[in-house]
Amino acid sequence: MTVGWNLGNTLDAVGSGLSSETSWGNPKATKKLIDAVKAAGFNTVRIPVTWMGHFDKSTYKIDEKWLARVKEVVDYVVDNGMYAIINIHHDGNDTAQSWLTPEPSNEAAMVAQFEALWKQIAEYFNSYDEHLLFAGMNEFHHGYNNPSKEYLRITDELNQSFVTTVRATGGNNAKRILICPAYNTNGEASLKMTMPKDTVNNKLMMEIHFYDPWNFAGSGKGDWGKTGTHTDGWGQEDWVNNIFGRIKTKFVDKGIPVILGEYGAINNKDGYDDFRRYYVEYVTKAAKENGLLPIWWDNGYDGSSGEAFAIFNRTSCTKLHEDIHAAIMRAVSGRNYTIELPHS
Repeated sequence: MTVGWNLGNTLDAVGSGLSSETSWGNPKATKKLIDAVKAAGFNTVRIPVTWMGHFDKSTYKIDEKWLARVKEVVDYVVDNGMYAIINIHHDGNDTAQSWLTPEPSNEAAMVAQFEALWKQIAEYFNSYDEHLLFAGMNEFHHGYNNPSKEYLRITDELNQSFVTTVRATGGNNAKRILICPAYNTNGEASLKMTMPKDTVNNKLMMEIHFYDPWNFAGSGKGDWGKTGTHTDGWGQEDWVNNIFGRIKTKFVDKGIPVILGEYGAINNKDGYDDFRRYYVEYVTKAAKENGLLPIWWDNGYDGSSGEAFAIFNRTSCTKLHEDIHAAIMRAVSGRNYTIELPHS
């Protein structure tokens, strides 16, 4: 696994039935798209999947048609010799619909539902080899304040439930690589987490996401880096090095691989493209240098929506923003080079 790309806002769109895949404005995922992603140099595809709306609320039985569609997209990836990651996504994103929360009214019922879903998912995909990885949750959180000890405890316990449940299904799942996210997939929260106990060695990974500072990366405001005016002074190069370095010490140096499951900076068409290119290249290179696997967040939009992380046009299956794609590929090349500063 060298560098990854997210099939965002597709199978993770909230809704019911197969039509939910396109409910957030993206076309159905196609083999042609995944072929284009591979041709562009990515060898890992994270496939976020939302399951609520696709299982019986009483029995937790997952809709067979939904499982089959997830499998179809997974096959586009693994049949290409690439690595696929599937997860439980917006079920736990602190929305009105979410049932997966660190502050449940009935924790036991939540855990039972979580385990029932993972048992079915694991059994359905048991025959797949190491090219398929499971990630237990997505941005599991309640609010954006510093998490309480109780929130951290529940995160750790759900990660343990995930590992125990998948391993119990046997077969290839007894040794499959499993990814355990930090609370809210947050870098600082990861430093407080406890990795689950496992029945096999060296088969667990940890996951964080990175959009720091959100004012720039997520909202497209101002600029970033050494030559900018820093409309948001926090979260510059020194912060990238600091947090990735601490994660390296806690996890990577101890033999626990880490994925940067989502990261990116939006294209807001307000003339900050050179700062965006610099940010993307710097963060990607710092991730690789600290042993983190970078997986770009692509939500499929073309920029007209005001939220644009897309680097592929999902209809034509062609690249958007070649400068960003080139920056990612330079950063993961392993070459020792100096990143060109943006023009202020």
